[in-house]
Amino acid sequence: MTRILPLLAAVAALAIPTTLLAASASDGTLSVKRGRAAIVLKLRGTAIGSIAIGSVKIRDLTPFTGSSPRFRHCRILRPISASTTLCKGRKISFRAPDGPYVVTAKGVGIFLSAVGRGTVTFDGTGDATHPNGLMSFDDGPYLPIPDEPTSYALGTATAGN
Repeated sequence: MTRILPLLAAVAALAIPTTLLAASASDGTLSVKRGRAAIVLKLRGTAIGSIAIGSVKIRDLTPFTGSSPRFRHCRILRPISASTTLCKGRKISFRAPDGPYVVTAKGVGIFLSAVGRGTVTFDGTGDATHPNGLMSFDDGPYLPIPDEPTSYALGTATAGN
């Protein structure tokens, strides 16, 4: 019996990190550089970003849980409802921490990072004289943002989500 206890403890110690790694493996990552587009991110996770000129609207799907979106440098900051806020201006920065959100960023000079599960839709400006910017998923290569509305999955779906 005294030999079995250390063996069980060793197996448990190895199983815990494996379980934690498997739980986080379902989250995906998104990176956007120099975006010139409309980007709609439906996310269960965290998003941070900045916009040189434009707007960001964040809808908090659980508005009274304590972790609410934050904005900086808004020329106009307007609550649309109890769960949705719109920020317009220059050099905007925003953060939507740890929750379910719908983040809509429109403008030029969009830099966005997100981690979690959900979908993202890109709609580039379609202006041949100016590139739409770049996007990358899960540490993959950066690709051009498409001109036409195109949706992508972020992370993998798990039971209960």
